[in-house]
Amino acid sequence: MRLRTFEKRPPRTWRPSTVVLFQPTEGVYLPWVVEHKRPSTAKGYRDMWEDHLKPLCADVWMKNVRTFHVQGWLNSIAERELSRNSLKRIKSTLSAIFKVAKQQGYFDGVNPVMDTAVSASAAEPEETYAYSLEEINAILSHIPEPATTAFAVAAYAGLRIGEIEGLRWEDYRKGEIHVSRSIWNGHEEDPKTRKSRAPVPVIRQLAERL
Repeated sequence: MRLRTFEKRPPRTWRPSTVVLFQPTEGVYLPWVVEHKRPSTAKGYRDMWEDHLKPLCADVWMKNVRTFHVQGWLNSIAERELSRNSLKRIKSTLSAIFKVAKQQGYFDGVNPVMDTAVSASAAEPEETYAYSLEEINAILSHIPEPATTAFAVAAYAGLRIGEIEGLRWEDYRKGEIHVSRSIWNGHEEDPKTRKSRAPVPVIRQLAERL
């Protein structure tokens, strides 16, 4: 029987010889991510499992997984022409699944993801394009409020979408924007990184619109 919900029971109730990869992933790891990570991060992990890993390895016996199995999964996923960074995140997620499984008594032995490698031919992520001031001004002249102000904050202050959604007027003071929250799918979260909390100077072009 597969465990679909998180049950707080001693690890010894599960024998590594009777566990398939599906069980500790959907029964323990993903619920742990939901409890300890940001909602947006948790969704990313679940999507990664559902879209890329589950079709390949959900019903594989954990005790039988070896490094060459994992390498085969990664090679198969790489055929979908994902970027190198995406493949690294998938590898990291799979490694974390085995780490938690080992901690909880679902798996014994060395983490089989440890000595695997991401395809050297995988594409590098595309560079983020930055609008010039001329392009920003041209866009602003063609969109109405409140989209104009939202776009100006994104362009001139460099804030993420969720950080812009979480802004309040009291966050703008003394010529700076203070990011203290982020909104994702209606969920209020802390800023993504400590650096995100640093005050953002408001340049003249943006100050004139606020």
